[in-house]
Amino acid sequence: MDRKPVADGSFYPEDPEELRDYIRELFLCKRGPQTLPDPDEFVKNVGLVVPHAGYTYSGATACHAYMAASKFGKPDLIVIMGPNHTGIGSPISVWPMGAWKTPLGSVRVDEDAANSLIEIFPAASSDYDGHVMEHSIEVQLPLLQFTLGTGFKILPICLADQRKESAFKLSQALNEVLKNRRSWIVASTDLNHYEDHETTLFKDKLVIDAISKNNVDELYTVISEENITMCGFGAVATLLYTNTGTPKILSHSTSGEVSRDYEHEVGYMAACVC
Repeated sequence: MDRKPVADGSFYPEDPEELRDYIRELFLCKRGPQTLPDPDEFVKNVGLVVPHAGYTYSGATACHAYMAASKFGKPDLIVIMGPNHTGIGSPISVWPMGAWKTPLGSVRVDEDAANSLIEIFPAASSDYDGHVMEHSIEVQLPLLQFTLGTGFKILPICLADQRKESAFKLSQALNEVLKNRRSWIVASTDLNHYEDHETTLFKDKLVIDAISKNNVDELYTVISEENITMCGFGAVATLLYTNTGTPKILSHSTSGEVSRDYEHEVGYMAACVC
């Protein structure tokens, strides 16, 4: 079964040429890395933390992570984990086969990796419903296609269950699946939502500090104690548990920088775990 895009025309342009030009500008603009990716021979597996709002708001921030990861070469498989915003589908939804379509073309799902993950970790299930209307994974694909071109496959995982214990078990299963594979792990998340500028900066810094220290316990503690509405914390925790490397914070921004609404901001960050 193939998945058709649902965020094109809203989160990012639906015309292929316009989309390519827009992503190119996101990489080159002052809020982005100001250079274009040119991945070479594969060096090592890495992880990324990237936002998933509309490209107008968070795309330039996401480009920092893709630029940094591209310096380690082109992977064969990209695990993309995002939160389940819709409440539909199974607790840990794995899209098992077919392709995901975007205006820039189709990306095949790695069926072997999907089947292996489900076999190793029964809490993960083959499920389409959790993905069909969810944007957090989809918005990463055009950025990946621009960065890497073709020739890679994906393993999409949508997380309704973001408990720390589940993140740890999922990470251990992914470690098994990814043995001897050239891979990236992408954790898709925005940070705190819809509070004023000072509160956004304060709460985002608590999250960023925990991630920079590779401290999952601290991440869950500050989210709970400070009522931080970070949406993809389970994806980030899973990435940190996989021990891909040391987190490097690359960029932080807020929606207010674009909208000029400083009373209802959303925070975004980019990191590379390498």
